[in-house]
Amino acid sequence: MYILKELWRGNISPIERYVRPGSDYKKTSVEICKQIDCFLKTLTPEEKKQWEEICDLRNDMTIMAEEDAFVRGFRLGARIIMEVAGEYKGQFTGAGESS
Repeated sequence: MYILKELWRGNISPIERYVRPGSDYKKTSVEICKQIDCFLKTLTPEEKKQWEEICDLRNDMTIMAEEDAFVRGFRLGARIIMEVAGEYKGQFTGAGESS
């Protein structure tokens, strides 16, 4: 099936990713969760609320940065495809090229 049809039908989601069990990312994620749990135990309810607000803002910023990186990468890929598929009249001709 064509990729654009898959995208239109909602079968492709660039944000959807799965973490492989045992990967470095998964191990680091588990360690961060453990550290945060220990840290939160030392906070007062007011401090926990402030920490959650900071984390929410940080998460929003991360989402914005990832979204921007995706768009920039996609656009770069599209420009590369357009250049590769476009006409090129270089100084020489090769086998199968018309002059």
